[in-house]
Amino acid sequence: MKVLINGKIYTEDTRKPWAQAVAIEGKNFAAVGTNEEVIQYAKFNAGEYETVDLGGKTVLPGLIDGHNHPSLISKSSWVIYGPDTTDKEELFENIRKAAKKHPKEEMPYFVYHMYYAETFGDKGPRKEDLDALVPDRPARVNDDSGHGCLYNSMALEMLKDENGVPHSVTPISGQTFFKDENGEYTGVAFQTFQTGDEGVFNALNWRPALTMTEENSAHIFNVLRHYGDIGVMEAAVKKEEDVACISRMDREGKLYFYYDVTVLLDSCDDIEETIATARRWQEKYETDHVRIRTVKFFGDGSIEAGDVLSLVPFANDPEGKNCGSCNFTFEEMRDTLVRLNKERLDFHMHCICDGTLRRMLDAVEAAQNICGDDWCIKVTLAHLESVHPDDAKRFKTLGVCADLTPHWLGEILPAKVLYLGEERNAQSYDFTQFLQDDICYGFSSDPSTPPEDVRMPLFLGMEIAMTGIEPGIGFALPLDLEKYPNGRLPESGKFTLEQCIHAATWNNAERMRILDKVGSIEVGKRACLVVLDKDIFTIPVNEIHTIDPVCTYFDGQECHFPDPLKE
Repeated sequence: MKVLINGKIYTEDTRKPWAQAVAIEGKNFAAVGTNEEVIQYAKFNAGEYETVDLGGKTVLPGLIDGHNHPSLISKSSWVIYGPDTTDKEELFENIRKAAKKHPKEEMPYFVYHMYYAETFGDKGPRKEDLDALVPDRPARVNDDSGHGCLYNSMALEMLKDENGVPHSVTPISGQTFFKDENGEYTGVAFQTFQTGDEGVFNALNWRPALTMTEENSAHIFNVLRHYGDIGVMEAAVKKEEDVACISRMDREGKLYFYYDVTVLLDSCDDIEETIATARRWQEKYETDHVRIRTVKFFGDGSIEAGDVLSLVPFANDPEGKNCGSCNFTFEEMRDTLVRLNKERLDFHMHCICDGTLRRMLDAVEAAQNICGDDWCIKVTLAHLESVHPDDAKRFKTLGVCADLTPHWLGEILPAKVLYLGEERNAQSYDFTQFLQDDICYGFSSDPSTPPEDVRMPLFLGMEIAMTGIEPGIGFALPLDLEKYPNGRLPESGKFTLEQCIHAATWNNAERMRILDKVGSIEVGKRACLVVLDKDIFTIPVNEIHTIDPVCTYFDGQECHFPDPLKE
């Protein structure tokens, strides 16, 4: 038995919110209380025990990231990540230098990250720009949204089928290769991923490592371990080899998380195939920590790309008719949810804009009416950048969970203003309505590229949820406090620290159906906790993102890892 004493332990247990000490026996908490209570328990029940003095440090339950992409990030290490800039000429020079540094013999397919959409104005970039910068091989440059890119002419030709139409394998519906007024492809595409550019790989007879391994996933997992995460939802897995890797790591004692693998649904037409995949993966790969009980779907794309459904026409449509679109009809989604409920598979959907949200909530309500008392699955809607107040209220009545990405709150992305307009854009990310009682909301980091590792710690999201102010971490610029002196959130929409902790522990555990094991520090639950170097309850709010945990416990085992972000 191990006894941790002299701590300032915030338990997330409403019956006993604070404690000084815990006793750990095996994988579980055996006692939680004062120093005297826990020591007495250990003496009586164990006789001999190990004591760890926390020295007054603050302790939280182990954190849970409700929407992350470890497999995607682990397979992106071959991509070149350039300096951050919004200046076009500087961007072009950075690409030239990168292409020279990494010749085609080393990198037959040149993939570079990233450009900002606003750098090129309303007309956007063209393939000819990239042709001039990288003329000797196929090339692709990703944009800042993670949903768009620019191909050069050579790559575009390789992606075309026998009918001259380009394609890329992508988990997101609504893939678009744009044409100009003359019907010529511009090179700009939305909803493609470099890992799915099969036409290029086949033409080159070359492909990078596109499978998750213990080695290429080590960095992201070590970041999560260091910053106190003991639970992760992997938001969209397509390749069985990735699931096999995660399961194998757990069976070998190398996975230090409760891991919720979501099975990707490409379109509602593929529901039977997706269910069959989920069942096969459950049988082959589920463990004590790896769970495969959720289906993931991309309901729409991104506001910056305009491939979302809006309740009102986009601001950049002079005719006032274009409200965009989403990736499902009401009837398709209603029937999909009824089918998933029959199979007892939960549903997690990427949902950005208010029109997509309303259609989805209508489908949930209809599915519940059909299923009646048999309705039991959890539906989670992620990101929720634009939400109409009337629909926010429906989360409670329908029992739908909200997965929020709070570190997005302080960012200013001019490309969104083109579609939403100034006034509507200013109202985005207003999560005031989710701070009502009984609405289940969780926090997530949602990184998709290796450079986003510095924005992965949930402490950054907590700080921004409390202030509405981006401190300028990684690629994000600090919020202009002259323009936004009180941050980008109304006072009524700012979270308290307790609400933030609840969102990153209890609520995510409840949504992922692991609340019986984790989410709070209670007798009988798994001994998962994080010891902080600073008292999160007393330091200035704008310093929360600087917290550097000194210790993490997972299932009773100390599994801390030195900070990979400082290597």
